[in-house]
Order: sequence, then structure tokens, then C-alpha cells
Amino acid sequence: MLKRIILGIALSVYCAMLLAQDDTSSDRDRQYVTDELRLSMYAQANDRSQVLKLLVSGDSVDIEQIQGPYALVLGPDGTRGWVKRGFLVTEPTSNLLLAEERRKTESLAAEIEKLANSKAVIDQYEKDMNEMAAKVAALETENQQANENIASLEQQIETKQKEIDARYEDGLPALLALWDTAKHYWPYLAAIAALIVFLSYLISKAIIEARIKSRFQGIKIW
Repeated sequence: MLKRIILGIALSVYCAMLLAQDDTSSDRDRQYVTDELRLSMYAQANDRSQVLKLLVSGDSVDIEQIQGPYALVLGPDGTRGWVKRGFLVTEPTSNLLLAEERRKTESLAAEIEKLANSKAVIDQYEKDMNEMAAKVAALETENQQANENIASLEQQIETKQKEIDARYEDGLPALLALWDTAKHYWPYLAAIAALIVFLSYLISKAIIEARIKSRFQGIKIW
């Protein structure tokens, strides 16, 4: 009988200590369901009460009240119920950290791909600019060569024109002198020309008559 009384007193003291420790706490604290389990959310602070839902590892809950080994929490979907405190941790669980790292890795990979695409665009732009610069340089070379050819042709034309002008200038005095001589002696020249024409006529007539006589055996036909 005494043992039962002592056991009852000890149990009462333990329960009173637990209740005095956290029963009136109203500070809201966010914690996480620990790894590798499904945590039951009860309607009352008792594991024999109705199970409202199951929380999975990584679910975040807001603690509204603590009563002994249980905590009244607000679940991620707005459900309010009691869960066992021993299965809650203050830091995000490994699956949440892994998911966050995966998101960071995917974001980093996207940034790297974006930078790679940007580098490809820049490289193509530089390549196009180099090709354009090479084409411009080739056109400038062709233009310079064409200008040199034009200058050479102009020089040749100028040289030929000078030669023609020199020849004309050299022959002009002789022609003028001959013209002056012809103006002074034109009566004699006219007489000589008439004589040459008369002699040519006689010679032609004699040749024609000789050919006719030879053809018709010396018979004169006119």
C-alpha cells in the first residue's frame, strides 16, 4: 500500500513538472518532422485519440502549444492537431536540404547553359565580324588595285596624246611651207599637171590602139 502511494506521488510530481514546464507556452515556433517516418497528428494530446492525418518527413509545422510530450501544431495545409514532440527537429531535414541543393544545382546548370549560349552567340558574332573585316580588306585591296590600273591607263593615254601632239607639231611647219610654195608656183604646177594628163592620154591611146591591132591582125576598126 505504501509503495502504491509513493509511486502515485512520484507520478503526480512528474506529471506536474511536465505540465509546469510547457503547458502554458503560447510562443509559436516552426519545427520539422524528422527523417524517415510518418508522424500521426491526433485530435487530442493522446495517441489513442483520433488520427487527423499523417505528416511526412520534412513537413514544416508551427507549434502553438506544448503539453507534456505532445505539441499542438498547425500543419502545412492548415490542419491543427497534436503530435509527439520527440519526432520534431528545429532544422530542415536531409530530404529538404537535398531538394534545396537540387534546386540550386538546377539553377546553376541553367545559368551555366545560359552563359554557354551567350558565349556561343559572342563567338559567332566575333567570327562574323572577322569575316566581314576580311571581306572589307579584300575590297579595299581590289579598289586600290583598280585605282592603280586607272592611273596607269591615264598615264599611258597622256603619253600617247603627247606623242600625237608632238608628231602633229613636228609635221605642221613642213605642211605650211609646202602650202606657201604651192601658192607662189601654182601656175607652173598647173601647167605641169596638165602636161602630165595630156601625155598620159596619148600614152593610153597608143597602148589601146596597139592592143586592138594585135587582136584584129593590124586592121584598124575605127
